[in-house]
Amino acid sequence: MSAVMVSQGSLAETFREPGRPYLSPHRIGEALGLQIQGLAERARVSRNTPAARPQNESLQHYLREVVRVLAAAEDTAGGDRTKAIFWFMNEPLPEFDYQTPDALVRMGKAQVVIDYIESIAGGATG
Repeated sequence: MSAVMVSQGSLAETFREPGRPYLSPHRIGEALGLQIQGLAERARVSRNTPAARPQNESLQHYLREVVRVLAAAEDTAGGDRTKAIFWFMNEPLPEFDYQTPDALVRMGKAQVVIDYIESIAGGATG
């Protein structure tokens, strides 16, 4: 658990808005290969919110959930952030009707994805 927390802390710092106490929609969008409008849509906020009000609580909640899942995935991927991001955006998970981790986080199921990652890391076979 502490390895995930260390990874999450470092990942969160990577995605922090420079000089601010919140996550950067631009940095996270860029890492995920999303335009700001796509990120806003996933967070269920106005397309102008990421630029005009990046500290918006709904947006920040979504971004924190993305970072939580990416941190767990990165930890399981041996620290390979690129592999973790690819998995997050593209891997259909049979256990969840072939939805991607990205789709599950959009539905508010970040903890379910983290539990899945931890079960796989612990040796479960789906």
